[in-house]
Amino acid sequence: MNRELPQDILIFLVIGFIIVTGLFLLSLIRMVRLSRSNKRMLIENAKMEKQAVLQQMEVTSIHHDAMSWRARLQRQFDALRGDLSHRLQQADQGGAHALKELDAIHQQTLAVALARISELEATLAAKPAAVAASALPPPVATALPKPPPPSLPALPAMETLRIQSLESELAAAKAELDAAKQQNSALQRTLLLSRRRTPAAPMRKSTPRSMARSA
Repeated sequence: MNRELPQDILIFLVIGFIIVTGLFLLSLIRMVRLSRSNKRMLIENAKMEKQAVLQQMEVTSIHHDAMSWRARLQRQFDALRGDLSHRLQQADQGGAHALKELDAIHQQTLAVALARISELEATLAAKPAAVAASALPPPVATALPKPPPPSLPALPAMETLRIQSLESELAAAKAELDAAKQQNSALQRTLLLSRRRTPAAPMRKSTPRSMARSA
């Protein structure tokens, strides 16, 4: 009985040793596999970090390009807006100057035409009195008056011709005044059309998102 006990203990010891050895081998195999997977994970992590750095650099460059493009467009838009505002100001100044010159010419033309009309009216008003005075019979004299020469025309006929010529001149002056008024209205319409046709270049600001998409 005492001899069998050590054999059982030895058997248990051998079995335990075998179990421990198997577990130790399993743990070694597991450790080797874990170390290999850890190496693979480290390699993949390094690759992912490189890709993340490259993507970050790419995003930074895209953002920088978008900001530079936006600043360039803003400068171009500001320059274009300044140029258009300067041209509009020049057009307004030219239009105001043209209107002043047109008004001055119109007033001068009206003054000349009115002076001419008043002169012609005064001449026409003075001529009938002269014609009536010349048509009165001469005073009775002791001696017989000398007869006028037959070659000269009668005085009322000459006055009638002069009145007709003055009336024709008055009509021509009125026609010239009407033409000046029509020309003034035509110039005003042309100036209004040129003001309406002045370009006002609206320009949409591009957003950084659209710039990034286009890039």
